[in-house]
Amino acid sequence: MTKLASSILEIIRMMIILMVVTAVLGSIEHQILKSWIPWEGLYFLLLFAGNVCWFLVLYRNRLQFSGWYRSAETQRKLSGNATRTIVALGALLIAAPVILTWITA
Repeated sequence: MTKLASSILEIIRMMIILMVVTAVLGSIEHQILKSWIPWEGLYFLLLFAGNVCWFLVLYRNRLQFSGWYRSAETQRKLSGNATRTIVALGALLIAAPVILTWITA
């Protein structure tokens, strides 16, 4: 398979997995947070951004090695510091609706 075809298939695979992961996690988080705080529409954006951060870590550290695209120079895991920073940022974004509700209350 050519590099172009395999990279296109990998992008399609990544987008499908991203949509499924963010939809499932976002739905679960929405149900949990809705029972704790009054829900506003902007909060979906915060949940989506946090889930994309977590997906980035999952993809770069695990999923990219099982895909169709193979390249020695681009297939590296994130460093430990980058992983921790992105996971913490994702958790902060997901917790942001609760924090914003507490601050404005």
